[in-house]
Amino acid sequence: MRTYIHRLAASLLALTFIFAGCTMTPVQPVAPMAGADAIATEPPMAEPEPGKLTIVDVRARPAPLAGGTGAVYFTVLNGLDQEVRLVSASSPIAKVVETHETVSENGVMKMIPLLDGYAIRAGEALVLKPGGKHIMLIDLVKPLQPGDEFNLTVNFDNGESFDLTVPVLDMQMTMPMPDARHDHDQDHGGAKAEDDSHDHDHGDAATEEESHSHAPSHMTHSEATMAAIQALPISAVHKLDEALHAGEAIDRNAALETVHDLVAKLDAAPWPEELKEAVGAIRAKAEALHTALTHNNLNAAKALAAELHDLLHQLEGH
Repeated sequence: MRTYIHRLAASLLALTFIFAGCTMTPVQPVAPMAGADAIATEPPMAEPEPGKLTIVDVRARPAPLAGGTGAVYFTVLNGLDQEVRLVSASSPIAKVVETHETVSENGVMKMIPLLDGYAIRAGEALVLKPGGKHIMLIDLVKPLQPGDEFNLTVNFDNGESFDLTVPVLDMQMTMPMPDARHDHDQDHGGAKAEDDSHDHDHGDAATEEESHSHAPSHMTHSEATMAAIQALPISAVHKLDEALHAGEAIDRNAALETVHDLVAKLDAAPWPEELKEAVGAIRAKAEALHTALTHNNLNAAKALAAELHDLLHQLEGH
């Protein structure tokens, strides 16, 4: 046994001397597969051009519904010798354009509006991407289809503005169900109470590049189902939701009419079997909101409107 061990040790020592004079060729990485792995592999970051602000890699995800939401992504390269801040953006494609960020809190993805925009340090880059910082398009005037283009103006605190042409690209988005949320506690002045935690999803809260505690579900709809969804007063619910959380006075009769219209259109549409549970949840939430508004219980209405808004955006398939 001892002789065998000595022979084995000698063999290993010989191999060591043989390979000591060899140069090892590095193993080339395998090209990533298409899909989620491709998304996770990002190209090298471009270097900022000294003395200039530059915006590259501009794109938007598709958005199937007018009145719905979309998102724009790009990279800002700050070649200046001072920090600048992206403070706002505007576009004729949407009635509201905001600077947002998707964050994870206790395993739940939330979108929060960043009212002060994004700071970019001197010599560094700001990357807007799915699952992170992004420009949110709210209340779209028309759907965004792959191959479309639209204009977006981006403004910085040093007085510079950029007029961008944004291509709409098929970005293989997925929709997490049901925990992606949009935190409105920061959206309206930071006022918060235990009963008015307001979370709703605007659409790009998660992508294949992010890991969640639940598997994302792809939602695709037939033309008939898309038409039924488009007929829903989602934009009106959005405005009611925003008004309640801003503490603005609302026209209660108009709000009741919006909720009644929503329920009527939910009942009239021939929903496919896979959406009936989601539609039932929306209907129940709408009826609860109608009751709260009827009794002028605005605290309850505020929470219910947020939940209803969330459910409607999930139905959209963002």
